[in-house]
Amino acid sequence: MNKMKMKMRKLIVLAVMVFAVSFAQAQDKTAKEYKIEGADAYKAKEYQKGLDSFEKSIGLYEAEGKTDTSLYYNAGVCAFKVKSYDKALSYFDKSLNLKYKSCNSMLYKAYSLKGLKQYDKMEATCNEGISKCSRSQDKFNKILFKYYLKSGLGIYNNAAKMQSAAAQYAATDKTKYESKMAKVKAEFKRSLPMLEKAHDIDPDDANCKNALKGAYEILDMSAKAISL
Repeated sequence: MNKMKMKMRKLIVLAVMVFAVSFAQAQDKTAKEYKIEGADAYKAKEYQKGLDSFEKSIGLYEAEGKTDTSLYYNAGVCAFKVKSYDKALSYFDKSLNLKYKSCNSMLYKAYSLKGLKQYDKMEATCNEGISKCSRSQDKFNKILFKYYLKSGLGIYNNAAKMQSAAAQYAATDKTKYESKMAKVKAEFKRSLPMLEKAHDIDPDDANCKNALKGAYEILDMSAKAISL
């Protein structure tokens, strides 16, 4: 009787273990299934879910020594959408190495670098994109224009504040006024490279033209001011 009970217990334990293993296996998805899941999440604008699924798919493929080139790009887009810029940058670099959607990958790389405030690298990526991706030149130029204009106006506006503060000494302390105005002019001069780059991209932008004209006039560069 005891032997029968022991045997039954072993059978029950074995059945439970088999069921548990079968259940766990049933929950696992293939790399392809995770890829489809990620695509569905992306279409539904559930970008974090999409990123998680794409990354699981990438992991499974890489474990098998396989590469699905589209996955890195798709994971990068999802990472960018959730503002995980470091991760996005890594995936777009991988996508570029695999030569998958190179121009779009480079464009997203530039946006990711902007999100990370790595402006020198962003500028270099945009210039590379302009030289290699004729159809996307306007998009790369737009990124650069906004960066140049914002940077240039930031310096210009600070120079204008310095000029306003210096004005109070114009009639009362000439030496102090001239000393402060020398710093004002240096600041206006510092704004020129960024403003000029922005102007080269979009010569018709009114904000850029007005700032450049103001800086040129302060710096006694009347010929350039008139030419705008």
